[in-house]
Amino acid sequence: MARLLLSKATLSAQRQKLAAYQRFLPALDMKRQQLQGAIKQVEVQLQQQQQQQRQLEQRIAEQMPMLAETSIDLQGLCSVNRLRLQRRNIVGVWVNELDDIEFDLADIPLMAKPHWVAPLQQWLKEGMTLDVRQQLLQQQQIVMAAALRKVTQRVNLFDKVLIPDTRSNIRRIGIYLDDKERESVVTSKIAKNKRQAAGGL
Repeated sequence: MARLLLSKATLSAQRQKLAAYQRFLPALDMKRQQLQGAIKQVEVQLQQQQQQQRQLEQRIAEQMPMLAETSIDLQGLCSVNRLRLQRRNIVGVWVNELDDIEFDLADIPLMAKPHWVAPLQQWLKEGMTLDVRQQLLQQQQIVMAAALRKVTQRVNLFDKVLIPDTRSNIRRIGIYLDDKERESVVTSKIAKNKRQAAGGL
């Protein structure tokens, strides 16, 4: 660490630094709070998606016990063909959101498959959409949590290191300059008294 120069110029520079740190800290802290709020919103959305997924699975289990029948080929009934994502800025953090999803839906011959295969295909489509949304929300959580850690580290750096150190430097330089000024006044008085004493002889 560079040695602190105890001068008026350094004192002025330290005061300017302190003012800048104190201006910057509230903005950083506000960003930290906004990120915490955004992460909570994502958690709520994720819980809602998971609840919808559970409800869908329960509906399928209740209305389609025939899925236990393994002789019917359900492979390729529904698959994701293309995802279209959009980038969104949340409190300075870029995340992906689902814009559109295209599916490949297998043709269902009316006579070759049971009547319940068509509604199952739609439910599979709904379930896959929910799954994709959940994955994107989980990615958002990871990205925003990393940004929150970084902002929190910066808040702590300003609040617990830079501002206290700068205040300490200002106090140290102030004490040194005050001592020098007193020393200069005392030296000046001694010199004056010596001159007066020498002039009186």
